[in-house]
Amino acid sequence: MASKIFTHSENCPFWSALSMKCRICKGGLFIPLDEHIEIYCKSPDYPQCMQYALHTENRLEISGNLKQSNRNRRKFVRVDVSYKITLVRLINSGSVVSHFSSLAQTLDLSSGGMRLTTNNPLLNNSVIQFSFNDSFPEDLQEGTGLIAWCNKEVDEPGYQAGISFQDEQTVQAMELYLGRHFRDM
Repeated sequence: MASKIFTHSENCPFWSALSMKCRICKGGLFIPLDEHIEIYCKSPDYPQCMQYALHTENRLEISGNLKQSNRNRRKFVRVDVSYKITLVRLINSGSVVSHFSSLAQTLDLSSGGMRLTTNNPLLNNSVIQFSFNDSFPEDLQEGTGLIAWCNKEVDEPGYQAGISFQDEQTVQAMELYLGRHFRDM
């Protein structure tokens, strides 16, 4: 069986014979000189051209970054559950802001946080205290979280928000709770 020897095409794939220009340099940053055109652009040696090599590396890096960004960013498995919850805003000292209390409903829970809906907008990067009802285990009835994001609902009144748990005790307790009650999901 004869082995196939890979050979490059006669010209650089970015060389336009019609316009006599390199298509890598759309912004005019690289305009090849006649000598460069003869040595690289119009010969099978084009892979040795620095512009071609840099362009190829950038394209590979960009496509690699796109593949990584398409992967699931979630660190924790989410469980779709709906529970009523009370939110109270805390200030830097840890004191409760008495005039801010909001009712919300969870959309999903994970051991790292929760997604919920509320009628009031929540301030990104603010710390809140959340309270579940008495049906939750005692170590999960109250906790603190950081509002990671809050967006206005498009088709409905209200807001959706993401809250990340701020203490390891809540993370571990939620992981245990979800594992015990939603193991088969």
